[in-house]
Amino acid sequence: MRNYAFPALISACLALTACVAAEGGGGVDTQPPPAPSQAIAAQQGLAALQQLVTPQNYAGLGFSSLEDVRRAQLATPIPVFRVELDALTRMTPQTSPSTLLVDGRRVLYPVVVDQRVATALFVARHDDGWRTTDFGSAAVARATATYRRGPDDFIVWIPAARVYFIGRGSGANLTLTPVTNDPRFDFKAGTPLPARRALLVVQRGMAGYNGLPQ
Repeated sequence: MRNYAFPALISACLALTACVAAEGGGGVDTQPPPAPSQAIAAQQGLAALQQLVTPQNYAGLGFSSLEDVRRAQLATPIPVFRVELDALTRMTPQTSPSTLLVDGRRVLYPVVVDQRVATALFVARHDDGWRTTDFGSAAVARATATYRRGPDDFIVWIPAARVYFIGRGSGANLTLTPVTNDPRFDFKAGTPLPARRALLVVQRGMAGYNGLPQ
């Protein structure tokens, strides 16, 4: 039987995101109002995150101290695209990988302290504007920052497989760089792969997956 357990790094990310909701409430509204731009929404999100962090949860959220929280700043955002399981399942060796990428209208903002990535927040476009949707994805933020090479890079996320890549290029030149070592697919963090090859490897590894949460 195939093991679809999360890679340790991504699992840690999800645990940290849950940590904010569990520990950071304290009467603070964690959902800022909609903003007219992603930059404004991100600044609102950073202010909300700084209110949510407490002496009990700052370390779990990636900060070294409460002073770090107060000095935190937003770094250059990176857009997030996703690949749906249905599209991945239908993919053939002739399919253009770019056609599988869905613009999630979602952006990851690394949160940095003295140029060190501490954590992250996600901003998404909704019908009424931009909103911050998630806080505390420290593991994903650090992994993607490690392998990002330029402002045109983007994140490719396959939710069903719990796999994150850095995407680079387009068309026949599109490459996907795994951000974690993943023995399920024999992926090595930081090793770029032709997008078609990477996606077909994930497709084969997910054969028989029933779509239920793992």
